[in-house]
Amino acid sequence: MRALPFTKWSPSGNTTLLFPAESVTGAQQAATASQALMPHLLGGEQAGFCHLRERRLRMAGGEFCVNATRAFGALLALEEERTARQAGTPHHEEVREHAFEVQVSGWQGPVGVRVRGSLPEWRVAADLELPACPMQQPAPGVTLVRLPGIAHLLLDERHVFPEDFLAASALLRREYELAALPASGVVWWRQVQHQLEMFPVVHVRDAGTTCLENACGSGALALGLRLCPAGARRVFTILQPGGEPLEVTVDRQGGAVRATVDGPVRLVAEGRLWLPEGATDRA
Repeated sequence: MRALPFTKWSPSGNTTLLFPAESVTGAQQAATASQALMPHLLGGEQAGFCHLRERRLRMAGGEFCVNATRAFGALLALEEERTARQAGTPHHEEVREHAFEVQVSGWQGPVGVRVRGSLPEWRVAADLELPACPMQQPAPGVTLVRLPGIAHLLLDERHVFPEDFLAASALLRREYELAALPASGVVWWRQVQHQLEMFPVVHVRDAGTTCLENACGSGALALGLRLCPAGARRVFTILQPGGEPLEVTVDRQGGAVRATVDGPVRLVAEGRLWLPEGATDRA
């Protein structure tokens, strides 16, 4: 069996596996992620592969993921603090702050990541300057937002969250021609007593995964874009299915649209994963 080092993170509940990119070739990453995410192995909702020195993250399906980006920021902060301790730099117990620029699959240009806190819990914000993100309303209560690396179909309270959400989301992905994209989400959202909440079902094509995620950063970003009018700046607190909120700030006041997605990130586990023989060869 082959042993792969890993860390497992919970960015607002969106359990994410991060592996060193050098441990798995690009052609094997999607298959490795599919294996690792199985419940009898590490489990989780998504996986990515990291170059720490280059500060670069590639998701298993080449998609863009805000929450994995935030988890990557926490990993970089953790490694920076461990390096400082090994070098004999005095360690202070107060909350630390870190800032990084990272490259993420599916996104054009750098993403700023701000990390506050210390092991095992941080608060991490991803700062984004958005390119043109086409937004359409093809039907009443339906908005399609195309972000780089992922598209989200947003369905408001006129569309009840279905019991068989996997079948319903698959049907909607076909109906709106999203099935061929690297990643796409169907997001049911509503406002209850001034509280926004959302239920994202996300499909990653190459990894072959579809699940109701406990949190979705890009889905929350898409919803923030949907709700923020032109020329305005708005802050939205959006409750995620796992029970934790994400704070989304959208600024449309200047020429470029800027957004921040902020929330908690917790380290769940780290160690080595032993995959069955041949598991990483099924690319």
